[in-house]
Amino acid sequence: MRPRIASTGCAFLGLWLLALPAAHAGKVDGAVKEEAIYNGLSRTETQELPSVGDYEGSAKAGTKVPAKVPYEYNTVMACGQNGPNSDGGLVCSPALTACENVPDANGPYVRVFRRQVFPGQEPTGWRQVGTTCYPELVPGGASRPQLTLAMIRDAWSKTPFAKPALRTQPVGGRTLVTLPTYFEISWPSDGFQPDEVRTVTLLGQQVRIKPTFKSNNFVFGDGTSSGPTSSFGGPYPTGDITHKYDKAGTVTVSASTVYGGEFSVNGGAYVPIPGTATVAGPSQQLTIVTAKNRLVNE
Repeated sequence: MRPRIASTGCAFLGLWLLALPAAHAGKVDGAVKEEAIYNGLSRTETQELPSVGDYEGSAKAGTKVPAKVPYEYNTVMACGQNGPNSDGGLVCSPALTACENVPDANGPYVRVFRRQVFPGQEPTGWRQVGTTCYPELVPGGASRPQLTLAMIRDAWSKTPFAKPALRTQPVGGRTLVTLPTYFEISWPSDGFQPDEVRTVTLLGQQVRIKPTFKSNNFVFGDGTSSGPTSSFGGPYPTGDITHKYDKAGTVTVSASTVYGGEFSVNGGAYVPIPGTATVAGPSQQLTIVTAKNRLVNE
């Protein structure tokens, strides 16, 4: 039998602590989690949560109690003191990223509560029946949409990233055979360059998305390139991205940038977004010419 990270029963007494599925390794709020097997409710167990159960309350005198009573479910993100009456509750980055490595899970990581609703009586008290990375599969879960890491990553992927602009020196789109040609990337005013923050609203939550810089790649047009590199190049004589062409002609040069990303929910700390995006800048023509020397008798 697999171990559980959340007990059943009236576990909502006292403070709520974030219980992460152990399949998610890495730093969470400064603590390092060890690799293990995810031990929340499995996909099948979540799907099979019953819609009815034996009556758990105290019937009024003379009230006929049916053999089975309907369950009402509620899910809240596994953050801080979130409980069944949190009315949306706290949204936290650890719960959003906790299900990243759980197969077929959209997340977020949630606490699952249920109570029985018996006609003519107050509902029974909420009981926590587990935790899961499959909130949409909890009965009624489709009517309780949750902010997910997939939504945030989709918003990040649709960010209008700044396209790297390439400058060469000598200027004017011309250079000489065997002469070191200097390459430099600069950012245009359009788009979001690294560390510029874009703010979006997802399911009523304010999400700040910050593109981050990973690497650049310079394409010299003659079958050679430089990268991935953390360098942005530079002008003569200090630039560190240079190339010598060995024959005359016209080539197409360009640069591309690999972006990562980070997100923050409702002003919280920034957390990495899984994946990268490669953004190509505009290409341009570079003409390589030869120079002829001759002696002049003056």
